[in-house]
Amino acid sequence: MELTKCESQVMTILWSADYDMALPEIMDLVNHRYQKKWKPQTVSTFLTRLVKKKALNMYRQGRSFLYHPLISRDEAWKELLSELVDIWCEKDPGILQKDVSRYFTPDK
Repeated sequence: MELTKCESQVMTILWSADYDMALPEIMDLVNHRYQKKWKPQTVSTFLTRLVKKKALNMYRQGRSFLYHPLISRDEAWKELLSELVDIWCEKDPGILQKDVSRYFTPDK
């Protein structure tokens, strides 16, 4: 499943919580964490896309809709890394490991 940067940011907010969340809270947290100024309709659009992609479950509780991740952060991360290895590293994870070591090693 491919997630856009914005969808990934919304998912990160949901993964960081140990409970299901409603739109207003998701919007507040994503705006604060990522210095966004998203309005409810913008966040709602991302949530709808994530439900269609089967990354989230949406259900009604009282007057609110709550959102619950259907995929874990680990599953999404594994899929992203697999895609990177397939596309950028000729299906050789060793290439990714070398590149990470080369580009992200702290200066000595």
